[in-house]
Amino acid sequence: MLELEISKAKMIEIKITTDNALRLLMERMKFELSLRQKSGMIKHGMHLDELSFSETMRLVESSVFDTIFLLPVKIITSQTNLVSIIASTVRALSRVLHKEEFLLFSDRQSRNLIEPIRKFLIRETRANNFFKN
Repeated sequence: MLELEISKAKMIEIKITTDNALRLLMERMKFELSLRQKSGMIKHGMHLDELSFSETMRLVESSVFDTIFLLPVKIITSQTNLVSIIASTVRALSRVLHKEEFLLFSDRQSRNLIEPIRKFLIRETRANNFFKN
């Protein structure tokens, strides 16, 4: 399902189909939806395709954020194709959830989701290496 390939340029290429990435994202979104329904943020009984675009986008962003944290630190902090995978996966939501607005999701928006996590992990890794010396 997920395969890694390291090129000579030290870029880690994550090999996952958009359909598999979409399945992962949808599962995480359903989990996030159930959490928000339990906390009263979203009405019980609502389905993903019944939410407004802005509500759905908030679910997407938190689901992507959570999924990124499940990846190995090496993948997050290295040069990878993660930005394009996330962008194409979110765009694919347009056909599943029937919301054309997802087609406008850009690599820049994807990068904006990843960068804070990447910078945090790089900073923490350096700090931990300092303490170990």
